[in-house]
Amino acid sequence: MAASRSLTAAEPSGGERVLTLAIPGLGTGQIHRLDFELDLGHVYHALVRSAPVREAMIEKLADMPFAAIVPADGGLIGNLKVWENLVLPAAYHGSPRNSDLEPIAAAVLAGFGISGASFEALCTTLPDHLDRFERRLCAFVRAMLTQPRLMVYDSLFDGLTREETGKVLQFDPAYRARFPAGTSVHLTADLPGLPEVGAHRTFHL
Repeated sequence: MAASRSLTAAEPSGGERVLTLAIPGLGTGQIHRLDFELDLGHVYHALVRSAPVREAMIEKLADMPFAAIVPADGGLIGNLKVWENLVLPAAYHGSPRNSDLEPIAAAVLAGFGISGASFEALCTTLPDHLDRFERRLCAFVRAMLTQPRLMVYDSLFDGLTREETGKVLQFDPAYRARFPAGTSVHLTADLPGLPEVGAHRTFHL
């Protein structure tokens, strides 16, 4: 039986979020324990070579209070229009009414050049008509509407043009402008050519 991977999370009274990842050593039978202290208001970059480890991290990070995940595929429901996708998690968690969420979504999207008629057109579009970057942008806006204290970006730079990469790099500044005490974590594969994300600390896994 394969050794299990686990990640535990806690938020001490001091304000930092502490995560512990237990990773089995390949072929050694040993368990490697890694502790992460994620301070409020900080940006972290985790270079994760192993897909199972990345999935374990995402699963446990998602279980933390007020956490939001921005996945590379957007995670949008195909038979719902973009607007319905954007507000669904916020509505599930009892966030403000749609009429209160619309100005927030409009303001975030305006920062990426989508406003007025373009905003209306995007909101009424089905996800299948979106390109790769648009899916990630919609996932980011959807996460913002849940007012997260912890924002996790999962492999968002994969397969993008240089221009699109520059736009994705603006996600976290936009998040931080609204939630300056929020913590953010970039999860990426350890590949050449990764952009600088302005992390306070980088983990190599």
